[in-house]
Amino acid sequence: MMVNDFTPRKGQEMKELNIAIAMGDGSGPEMMLCAKEVAEVAAGMDGYQINWHEASMGWAAYEKYGDTIPQSSLETAVRLKTLFFGGVGDPKFDNTIGKEHPEMKPEGRCLLKLRDEMGLLLNIRPMIFWDCMQDLSNIHPRHFQEHPGQRLELHFVRFLLEDSYFGTRNLFGMMSDSIQSAMKALGLRQKSEVTGEEERVIDMSYYKSSSLERYFEAVFAYAKERDLPVTSIDKANIMARYMLWRRVFNKVSAKQEDVKGSVYVDAAAANLIQNPFSLHGVIACGNEHGDILSDAGAGALRSMGMMCSSSINPDTDAAMFESGAGTAPELAGKNVANPIGRILTAAMMLRHLGAVKGANAIEQAVQKTLFDGFRTADIREQNTPSDLILGTKEITVRILDNLN
Repeated sequence: MMVNDFTPRKGQEMKELNIAIAMGDGSGPEMMLCAKEVAEVAAGMDGYQINWHEASMGWAAYEKYGDTIPQSSLETAVRLKTLFFGGVGDPKFDNTIGKEHPEMKPEGRCLLKLRDEMGLLLNIRPMIFWDCMQDLSNIHPRHFQEHPGQRLELHFVRFLLEDSYFGTRNLFGMMSDSIQSAMKALGLRQKSEVTGEEERVIDMSYYKSSSLERYFEAVFAYAKERDLPVTSIDKANIMARYMLWRRVFNKVSAKQEDVKGSVYVDAAAANLIQNPFSLHGVIACGNEHGDILSDAGAGALRSMGMMCSSSINPDTDAAMFESGAGTAPELAGKNVANPIGRILTAAMMLRHLGAVKGANAIEQAVQKTLFDGFRTADIREQNTPSDLILGTKEITVRILDNLN
């Protein structure tokens, strides 16, 4: 393996980046090892040395600490303000330990606590479709033919707090005892209390105008940096909270220039298939809608393994960098999981921390590797030659070789 040597010259000091890292469950640790190596080499291009601080989370942490998010791990992430997150969750443990201790299921326990404690308002999931590599996407070629030479960019910027994921969790404690009792009788339940045998279960959802205003200001700042238009996704024709969403969007967007306007979420889902270029740019969406639409976008990009993701507090710059690929426990130990989403997530992390040369180099190295025809099993075509289908470690070697 040939990689550039970024060892500092004698007397030259490297700047330090202190990053909390959770290796994750399932095949997460295999992919994270690859992403760590690429990040370390790329950071050296900007004169940075990465110091990793273990912040074990998920079922891997439960085995050692008896908790899927140990207090020490949470404190490390909050203190360092930067977390490289390998993903948590494994059905094997969800359906065994998780049945006895549902409050320990890590997808809810870890992610919601981290977002809350770190104030992670924005979740950014950029998906870039290169017309020169149309075979890598599930978007029909005619869409690229109708827009020759244009690159399709779908930047899903999800409102990560409030909405349905935090509704019951945050609002229940604000109720008086008598209202809590009445709501419980009607079927209000925390997720950890639900058995699946209930006749009726109630969730609560909410938005605050002040939070939405902060969110949309940050969305437009992100779009302006990239010279991209903004589309807002809502369901204002049915849901009351999305009437508030649209009102605040209209207020903030009135001061902006490149605005496409609002689209109902069901129409946006259809457009991902029928007219994806209509969504080109930054797509502002709520917590639940953004979660679903961005996964559909990753499907259009061919594989969840290609998705990179960052969650940001725009006020403090605290951030968590987590690929949207999940943990793929069925692939653990087989050297077949696609590490590209983790590697591209490392590029997002380096850019956020100021290592811009390294971030650009990672993205260019990934592009070159793919342009040269190399694929992991999840993104191969039927006619892809077998010698171009690489494992987790092998495609990482190719990406490292292309770093410059």
